[in-house]
This record gives sequence, C-alpha cells and structure tokens, in this order.
Amino acid sequence: MSAATPFAGEIPSPFLRHPESADTVSANERDLLDLVRRHGTTTRAELVRATGLTAQSVMRLVDELVERGMLRMGETIVRGRGKPAVAISLDPGFAFSLGLSITTDSLALCLIDFAGEVRARHEEALKLTQRAALVKRVDTLVRQVTRRAAVPPGRLLGMGVGTTGFFIGDGARMNPPDPLDDIALVELDQLLCAATGLAVWLDNDGSVAAIGESLYGVGHDYRDFAYYFFGHGFGGGMILGGRCYRGHHGNAGEFAGMLPALGYERPALEILRTLLVDDGHDVPTIQAMLDRYDPTWPAVQRWLDRVTPGISAVTSAVVALADPAAIVLGGRIPKALANQLASRIAIDNVPRRGHGRPLPAIVIARAPHDPVALGAASLPFKECFFW
Repeated sequence: MSAATPFAGEIPSPFLRHPESADTVSANERDLLDLVRRHGTTTRAELVRATGLTAQSVMRLVDELVERGMLRMGETIVRGRGKPAVAISLDPGFAFSLGLSITTDSLALCLIDFAGEVRARHEEALKLTQRAALVKRVDTLVRQVTRRAAVPPGRLLGMGVGTTGFFIGDGARMNPPDPLDDIALVELDQLLCAATGLAVWLDNDGSVAAIGESLYGVGHDYRDFAYYFFGHGFGGGMILGGRCYRGHHGNAGEFAGMLPALGYERPALEILRTLLVDDGHDVPTIQAMLDRYDPTWPAVQRWLDRVTPGISAVTSAVVALADPAAIVLGGRIPKALANQLASRIAIDNVPRRGHGRPLPAIVIARAPHDPVALGAASLPFKECFFW
C-alpha cells in the first residue's frame, strides 16, 4: 500500500459532504468526478457505461454533485444515433487550489480552478533560503496571487507543495539538497499551514510533477508511466493505473538511488551546469543555464556521453520491475536536450525465439507551465475529489 501524502490543517467546511463529516465525496462520487475530469465533457449515458452503475444511481449522483456545485449541466449534444443528451462538465468555480514549487534556485506558485485551468502564475529566483524569510515570502505570494485572480471567499481548497528531496521516514520531514539546508528535516507542511492559514499537502517534486503530467500531459494517453525528473539532482515518480504510487516511505521514484552501486553518474542538470562553468559560461544557477540554453554548446555532448549509460541502466531496471507503458522525460530539462537523450537510451532486451519483451514508449513531458507548481496545485483536488 502506498504511503499517504503528508497533510497539515483542515479541509474547509464548504467542501465537506456534511458539516459533521470529514469526507468530501463518496467513492462513487469520486469515480464520476474523475471520469468527467478525464473526458472534459460527457453525458449521463456515458457515465452509466463507464461506471457500471444503474441509470438511476448515476442520475441521483449527478444531481447531487450539481447541487453541491461540482458539476454543471450544459447544452444538449448529439452523439451517434441515440437521443440528444445534456452535456456534463466540471464547474470551474467550485474550488480553487494553489501549487507551490520550491527548487534549489527558484520559487513558483500557480492557481488552478476545479476544471484544471491555470488562473494565475508567478515565478521568481529563490533569494530567501532562511526558513522564516522563505515562509513569509510564500505567504506574501499566496495573498498576491489569490487577490489578483479574484478567488471568491470560501472557494480556496488549499495548497499543494512540491520540493526537492526525500522523506526520512518521520512524517513530513524531508532531506533536500544543501542549498535548501534551512528547511531540511522540518515539517514544512505545518510551517506553511501556520503561516498561510491554508490546508497544505506536501510531496517531493518528482511525485507532484508526475501527478501534473498524469492530469495535463501524457496521462491522457498513458495510465502507467515512469516520470523522470531532471533538476539539481535526478528523481521522479511512478504513475500506476492513473494514480501516483508513493511507496511505503513516500520515496518511490528515487531513481538515482540505484546508480552509485552500479558505478554510473546521475543525469543531473547540475552536472551540466558545472561543465558549462568549466567552459567559461556565466551560469551561476540552473535557471540561468535554462534561460540561455544552447543545444550547440560542446558541454551538452559531454554531458550526454557521461549520463547515457546511467539513464539506460535505470530505464532497464524500471522496465523490468514495473513494465510501464511509457517513460516520460520531464522536470526542468529543456525539450531539445530531452529529445537528444531519448534517442540514446538503450533498454536491455535480449530476444528469445525471435521475440523480445514489449518496450515502453520514451516520450517528452507535455504538461504546460512549471510541472512542479502545476502538479502541486492538483494535489488537493486529487486527494479530495479525484483518483
């Protein structure tokens, strides 16, 4: 069983099924909402076929979700030879959610509505790494972004947070790289909840980026995939059956963990940045490197030569263990670099009787905007309303 996502605070009462309840939706309601989310627009008849519930049950559930403001009825549509049907879709104004990304050198915040549309975004260089200053800055940004987007009172569900690092097995305590030393080994969800007054869900950047990709990117085509997150380090997340598998300690997707024992180098963007500095380029941070990325830099080919054996070994292991439909190259890696790397990945596959194992597609991440902030914003919705 996968570990639960760390959570601090309380879900606002307008989103609960009943005032005395701690639940937001029933299992059947969650099924319906997730189907509507995936289809964008659907009908009662299509929901009956997809769920296996009776027409009466679907009608009752839809009516209740419409009454609560989660679904809305649209125009009559004609599909096939049957009778015209009323379109059903998510009501964007039912709820809003914030997503915060904290990397070693950047801070990003985005606001999405219940239908998944980005309503506001903010990105900046991470200049304040001291704990108190960082938390205060996040609180200021939360107020600015929600004010700018004119979020109606009582409609903000909470905030998801994605940051780089791994869980140490003690609640929400994470162990990030050295640049984030002052927020290491603390319950960051509790700190941000106390500062902002919001319910806060916390996970590592690889898992939340994988969730964002499952909702807004290649997840429309693949229900099972391994997501590789290239950043200061190298990690990722696992999406199985459309859901994020976090593992027992919340660290599933720490793909770099297998590389030292094999003698391979991590395919981290920080390594590329140091190669560029050695070549005389002025790129003090990963973001500075990304802002002026040039695929013709000689250091790019040296980086590819160094990291290809390791990424091939990781991919061979992931395919052997999980047999995903796709391997997604994402995180902060430039698309041009991701395409170059994808063409080099070799997966161990010795044929037998002329047949090898079916191999996954290797694809480039398609989720728009900052993948961590977007995935983090979807965390509250995934936890409360969708699968």
